Amino acid sequence: MRFGAGGSVKSLHLAVSQSFVAVLFVLVDYFFSKELSVKQFGLWKEVFFIFNLGIPLITFGLPEGYKYFIAKNKDYSGYYKSLTRVLFLIALFVFFIALVTNVLHYSCLINLGSYYLISLLFPLPLLAFITNKSLRYTYINLDKTEVLTKLSFYGAIGSLLVIFCGVFFFKFTNGYFLVIPIVVYAAIFGLPSFFYYIKLPFKTSTETVSKVKVKEMLHYGFPLYLATFTGLINGYLDKLIVNVFENETTFAIFSVGALEIPIFAMLSAAFSQQIFPSMVANIEAGNEAKAKSIWVNTTKKVSLLTYPILLICMFFAEEIIFFVYSEAYASSVILFKTYLLVALFRNNSYGILLTAKGETRFITKIAVFMLVLNVIISILLYYYFGITGIVFGSLFSTIFFVIVILIKEKLWTLYLKQVFLNPIIGSLTILIIMAYLFN
Repeated sequence: MRFGAGGSVKSLHLAVSQSFVAVLFVLVDYFFSKELSVKQFGLWKEVFFIFNLGIPLITFGLPEGYKYFIAKNKDYSGYYKSLTRVLFLIALFVFFIALVTNVLHYSCLINLGSYYLISLLFPLPLLAFITNKSLRYTYINLDKTEVLTKLSFYGAIGSLLVIFCGVFFFKFTNGYFLVIPIVVYAAIFGLPSFFYYIKLPFKTSTETVSKVKVKEMLHYGFPLYLATFTGLINGYLDKLIVNVFENETTFAIFSVGALEIPIFAMLSAAFSQQIFPSMVANIEAGNEAKAKSIWVNTTKKVSLLTYPILLICMFFAEEIIFFVYSEAYASSVILFKTYLLVALFRNNSYGILLTAKGETRFITKIAVFMLVLNVIISILLYYYFGITGIVFGSLFSTIFFVIVILIKEKLWTLYLKQVFLNPIIGSLTILIIMAYLFN
């Protein structure tokens, strides 16, 4: 796969297809933050928090193993069949657990609180998310990014209709307001998955599940799962601390401050997903230097796209928060601005080289270390500075992780030269920091 103008166009297609999901979630916040009280919105954000943290943790790294082996072996049908069957069994197990806990709640042995009965719907977002993720990997490896964008658009239109129906439903009965985020989450990922599946360019295998393929995906993916487990807790540690130690209102304020402008994550993820098959191919061919060059060039491209937007967001942080949410969330502005500093490092996936080389055990080790470090820093800063200190804990941990990866891959010099010492990127970085300090 040639990485050049064509690669950039394909990456932009991926960015556009991912932007639909990101924009839909912003629209969800925009509509419902104005309908719900701050406390209700805190519970709403808690549901999304549970899904975003919990779903990747119960898939045991199988989607990541699938992504690697279809890039390496091109046996799409066989691996897809084995993956989907196992993930469906996982969803059934989740439903069984939800059923048992609801029975225990009914028997007054435990208290599920607001999650009584609605937790029976949890397998729906699980199936929607993991199916969406796996099918996206398939289209990317099939080099069908334009088709993926078109199908994602169809799914986004359907999801938008579901959101409007949710708003209409809430206006008539807010007693079931926690059902709406579950259905909306499932629709945002599930409707595109429907279109992805019916337009698959290969026939799904009719053979039985291959135990060999499942073992291969687990062998590669499980260490990544352990890294994902610690990495997700690391990534959501800030919200986890606030969720444990603060009330729903404070959690809502914090979650609003943690608003991530969609384009940062979508461009980073799109470009990294696009170059992953090429990096695996180069490493398999013994050309690791080429793979590293692709990664650094991609980081520079994403930075040139996102840093100007980051600077604008820093200047208009208050206006963005008030527009998407309301003035009731004024306390979220400083949190939002601090999280924008973390977005300086949303210019690529910093673990993708290790993943492409199959060094999953090292990824696990660094993820565990980063989790411990983040816990110590975040709780310490929370004790002295409150919830603002937690954001700085995330920032410091992110910077440290980037430094460790660059040193491990011997990319420090090349990265500084082509990225931060790039005249445009360097100037934008200085302006962003100045805007944070003095605006």
